[in-house]
This record gives sequence, structure tokens and C-alpha cells, in this order.
Amino acid sequence: MIYKKIAMGFAAIVAIVIALGIASQKQLTEIASDMDSLYKHPFTVSNAAKSINFHLVSMHRHMKDVVLAQNATQMEWAVTKVAQHERHALAEFAIIFERFLGEQEQINQTYQSFVDWQPIRNEVISLMRNGNQRDASEITTGKGATHVAKLNHEVSELVEFAYSKAELFHGRAIKRKEHALIVNSVFSGLAVILVMAFSVYVFRSLKEANKDRIRRNHLIDQHIMLATLDKSGNIIDASNALCRFLGCLKADLIGRPSRFFDNSENTEKLASDIFKIINTGQQWQGEIQHRADDGNIYWATSSILPNFDEHYNILNFTNILNDITNKKLSNVDKLTALPNRRSFDELLAQELRSAKRHSYNLSLAILDIDFFKKYNDCYGHPQGDAALKQVAQRLMACLKRPNDYIFRIGGEEFAFIFSRASTAESNNFLDILRKEIEALHIQHQESNVSNYLTISVGAYVLSPHETLSAHELYIAADKALYQAKVERNNVVTECESTQVLSKTG
Repeated sequence: MIYKKIAMGFAAIVAIVIALGIASQKQLTEIASDMDSLYKHPFTVSNAAKSINFHLVSMHRHMKDVVLAQNATQMEWAVTKVAQHERHALAEFAIIFERFLGEQEQINQTYQSFVDWQPIRNEVISLMRNGNQRDASEITTGKGATHVAKLNHEVSELVEFAYSKAELFHGRAIKRKEHALIVNSVFSGLAVILVMAFSVYVFRSLKEANKDRIRRNHLIDQHIMLATLDKSGNIIDASNALCRFLGCLKADLIGRPSRFFDNSENTEKLASDIFKIINTGQQWQGEIQHRADDGNIYWATSSILPNFDEHYNILNFTNILNDITNKKLSNVDKLTALPNRRSFDELLAQELRSAKRHSYNLSLAILDIDFFKKYNDCYGHPQGDAALKQVAQRLMACLKRPNDYIFRIGGEEFAFIFSRASTAESNNFLDILRKEIEALHIQHQESNVSNYLTISVGAYVLSPHETLSAHELYIAADKALYQAKVERNNVVTECESTQVLSKTG
């Protein structure tokens, strides 16, 4: 059917071209009249100059957003927008430098005025980053606004010059009209031949392209875990690769709620968090956990992208997943289901780089169960494993923020990584963990410090200006743990300026 429509369309094109050749004399007279109007309007230079004016206004508006920002994230977003519009404006200046037919001094002066605005902008951004909103606001509404108005005026003069050049081109167009009448007849005949040849070529190309599309769609369906979801998260379509991952047939999925293919204990909160992001038109990326009917757990990375109509209203969502079960299992402690030592080493190095790059505190805590060897000797290793699971579950329940991480790094030892907390805040948080573990009331009659199972915690809070490596940070936290184990059931938090913040037990 599609090939028939293509053939009919090209037949119509050929008929139109033939008619154009027959009526060329009449049409060219009308085209000449249209060209009169065309040359009375600005061309590339005026369009570029208008675009510059638009970007100037946008830059000034976003500078106001910088001044009115309520937090660092809003301010940096506005600064990024200013930089984007500045790049676009510079690109338009490049066009004007290439195409401008007037005095070079005029465009040089306008460009210099644009460059001279940069120090004003930088001064405002610097004041805002230093918390001086009042001075930043005065500059933005004062000399900043004055300079932008002056620059807008200079750019407008470029537009006026382009209009004058358009008048000159208009006169030339009239002279070329007679020559175009002759040439048009020749090209009309050639156009018929070319369109017919192109019709054959396109027809064959579309036929091959359709075969390729079918092959690609088959490969996607078999090898890429992909689903289309409606605005409520219900499944519109799913690839066979995704069906294999989920252990079901496509017919079992269509029309049903996806829950974004996560059926873990955290599925309701995860779905709510995802909707908050994708319903604003942004892409969501993260991990999902799926428990199959046979009890096995699988993991996948998930990307959910909104699809828009021509008015940028959300139509539906595309969900792309990638199976990472094997990788996940290699980084997970089998007994507690916590990330293992390998994950700890990788994430500690990653978080350390991020903390240095963004200049915030990074806290590393090492947690050790007190007298755990005695516990195993008294109650047996199966009971010891059960106790480890309980401790791990309670520690996991204490994770409150996306950048809080807990690991089992060996035996009865756990590690905790969290960020953006002062030394006092870190110590208070870790003491809450200590109390939470003792509150489990796991009997431990061989303990010298409590009737219940307890932990000792050593932590080091790394400030942004310190240059410790991941290994050195671990050693510092381990030394604090050694201090905590002197008394047991205790928290010792250290930092560069304070040897031992407190002992709580």
C-alpha cells in the first residue's frame, strides 16, 4: 500500500513540473513580483542580529534569575542558561562577521560592547556565590541593564543596515528576471527527467529501508528490554527480551500497571519518585529490582524517557532496561544482601572524588559487633549468621538519603559512607545507629558491656581541603574504631581538628 502511495505522489510531482514548464512565462512574472517583496526584508545579517537581541534579553532575564535564586542549585542553573545564550549569541556574531557588508568598525564596536558585558555578568555571579544578593541586584538592574540596552541599540543599527542592503539586492533582482525566464524553460525540462529518475531511486531505497527496518525491529525486540508506557504507567507494548527478563508473555503485560517493573519492598515509593520526575518532562535513571515467581531476584538499570507531541505535551513514556543481575550479585554479600567489600572499595573512591570536586564533607564509619567471636562460641554459627542478618537489616533501615551507603566488609565488620554532615552531626547519627542495634535486644550473655548485642563505631569526617586517599581515609576511620573498642558499645568520631569528638556508651 505504501509503495502505491509513493508512486502516486511522484506521478503528481511529474504532472506539476510539466505544468510549471508550460506556464513558466506567467509564473515567472509573478515570481518577480514576489522577489520584490522578498528583497525588501533583511537577510542573514538582520536575522542574526535579531537573534542576538533575543539572546541578550534572555541572558539579562536569566541574570535576574541568578539574583533571585533561592539556593545554589537554582543559581547554577540560571548561570548555565546565561552561558548557553551567550554561546548562541557568539555563533550569530560569527555569521555577521562573515556576511556583514558595511564598515568592519561598526561590527567590531558592537562585538566589543557584547564582550564588555561579560565582566558585569561575572561580577554579579561572583557576588551571588559569596552571598551578596543586594549588590548583585543593584548591578543587574543598574549598569547591567543600561549596558544591555546600549548593546540592543547597536545591534538594531545592524538590522537597519541590512534592510538598506536588501533594497540594493531588490534592484538587481529585477534585472535578473529576464534572464531567469530563459533559464527556467531549460531547467523545467531537466526537472522532469530528474524527478522521474529520482522516483525510481527512492522507490528502490524505500523498499530496502523497509527490509532493514523490519530486521532492526526484530533485533531490538529480541535483544533490548524495552517497553512503552502510558501516562499512568500502564504497559502499552513490551519487547520479547523484556518478557524473558520478567518471565512472562507479552499478552500478560499489555494494559497492566508496570510499576516500572520493580516489585521490591520499596516499589510504591520508587514509583512515586519516578512519577515526580518524568511527569515534569525529565528523564529518570536508576535501578530496579524484580523478584520472579521462582523467588529469584533480578536487577536492571532503568531509563524512562517522556515522549512528546508537537506542542511538547507528554504522550507516553519509553522504558529501557539493562540486566545487571550478574554484576550485582558479584558485588553483594550473600548472607546479608548488603554490598560487599568490592562495592565498598569502588564506591568509597567514587564518593571521595565527588566530595573533593564539589567541596563537601565525607564521613566514613567502620562498625564492629562487640565480642562477636564469643557470641558465635556461645550460641553457634547459625545463630551468629541470623544475628548478622538482623544487624544488617536494621542498619539498612537507617538509610535515609540517596547518598547514604552501608556495606558488609568482612566478618562482623560493616562500613557506612555518608556526606554533607559536620563532625557533630556525624557523631549524633552514628550514635543513633549504635542505640538502634542495642535496641534489637539480641541476647548476648558473654558480652562485657551489655546484656544485648552491641556495636562499636569509629568514624572520620573528611573536610573538603584535606587530601587523604581512600586508603588513608579508611585507616583514619579504623584508628577511630580502635579507640571506640577500648570501652565497647561506643562511638568515636574524629576529624582533622578534633582528635576525639565524643564517646557515647
